[in-house]
Amino acid sequence: MIREDLTRELEIIRGKDVAVVGAGPSLVDHREFEGEVMISADGATNYLLSLGIVPDVIVTDLDGITQFPDSLYVVHAHGDNYHLLHKVSELKRVVGTTQVPPFGRLKLFGGFTDGDRAVVLARAFGARRIRLYGMDLDSPMVGRYSKPWLSSDSPASHLKRLKLRVAKDIINEVIGKDL
Repeated sequence: MIREDLTRELEIIRGKDVAVVGAGPSLVDHREFEGEVMISADGATNYLLSLGIVPDVIVTDLDGITQFPDSLYVVHAHGDNYHLLHKVSELKRVVGTTQVPPFGRLKLFGGFTDGDRAVVLARAFGARRIRLYGMDLDSPMVGRYSKPWLSSDSPASHLKRLKLRVAKDIINEVIGKDL
């Protein structure tokens, strides 16, 4: 249950260089990340924690993350993850999001997948610069940190490739360059 509106905590992004970390196959090639603020996309959090790195903000729909550090969570609920929403009660700092007109304490920042929602969030809160890591939107593979049941990179389904294409289009629009 979202107890209070913590949107103001996202102001830590304003005017900062932001590292947005996705769970693509190239994620494991990175051990260092440039940015004053780190935003992880869902399952990428598990990799970062294995390196001893705690992200400032975690954008998640709760289906890839297995460890829950004391970060600010931007949680998106949808029809495929409603059974995971019980995890929100264990989190201390949560901003709930929606992809329909917002109501109550839910916010609408934009985006489609966890990764592009993280980029949209960084832009919406005035990041000076956004650096992308592990955002392999053209890869035919899904990174092993994308879902907890994956032990290695796996071929992306047709649907996953379509979702990544939408994510890429959104990111290109937000950061103003072709990936």
